[in-house]
Amino acid sequence: MNVVYDARGHFEEPHTNRRIGCGTIEVGNYLCAVEEPDIVPADFAGASVDVIGPSGNLSGVLFCEKEGFGPLFKAVNLACRYDLMIVSTKGVSVTAARRLIDTVCGEHRLPLFALHDFDIAGFMILGTLQRDTRRYQFSNAFETFDLGLRLADITGLEREPAAATKTSKSILRAQLAENGATFAEIDILLNERVELNAVASDALIEMIERKLKAYGLKKVIPDEDLLAETYRAFHRCEQLREKFEEMEEEFDEEAAAVAIPKGLKKRVRAILSKHGDLRWDDAIQIVLDETALDRVREDKRKAQKKSGDFTSGEDEDSP
Repeated sequence: MNVVYDARGHFEEPHTNRRIGCGTIEVGNYLCAVEEPDIVPADFAGASVDVIGPSGNLSGVLFCEKEGFGPLFKAVNLACRYDLMIVSTKGVSVTAARRLIDTVCGEHRLPLFALHDFDIAGFMILGTLQRDTRRYQFSNAFETFDLGLRLADITGLEREPAAATKTSKSILRAQLAENGATFAEIDILLNERVELNAVASDALIEMIERKLKAYGLKKVIPDEDLLAETYRAFHRCEQLREKFEEMEEEFDEEAAAVAIPKGLKKRVRAILSKHGDLRWDDAIQIVLDETALDRVREDKRKAQKKSGDFTSGEDEDSP
């Protein structure tokens, strides 16, 4: 039986502004929707490229064990400048987040960059992102790159006492070693910890970017075929825009000369009296074309659906 867990974190794509909860259902729906880039040709709207998922969009995935750094990452535009999906959770990654990383990184050969506290829990988080546990077994292999905090990153930072635990030091040493901590790090971790919050914002971003550059992370550039197809679509879009602008000037001149029918307000009132579900601007369209009632109602329905509901849903900027 599949267990459904509530979202205990979020992930966000670069460029598309999609921010999705790291819950079982949300991740499952997202992975089902992933597709190759789709070039939408120009009509009355410009050409565009629809992207859902890694292809043509992601250079890698950055996992952060804390959700509170989202505003900082947005302020420096970290995700878009490095084409990174950013996954953040409240502590240890939930199985849904690991499934997301397993699929996105493993099936698309993308690196995972892990950002965590310098403490026992932080190294446990690092370990669970790259090896099987009782709750989750990875299906794919992928490269994991530790962004820190590591020993070299905590010089001069405020240290706190390690979290209290009943686990023996010998067991903790074994667990830390299994999760990638060095002997020198283990000696400190058994007694002290340093949180990511202890790092100044500008220093944290500098550290992340320095390590991403040291890794050699590059912006996404698709293959020649997709580049060529996209070029043709945008070239056609530019040609259509020029034609539309020429036509627009002609229509503007004609519209300025249009005679306004007498008694327009009276006619609008009569239509609204008969069709109370309409608005005054809908009525004007029917004044222009008495057979347009069904089309006006259908356009109105589509517009209402597209506008969305602003009375519910999560605040996009909430931590």
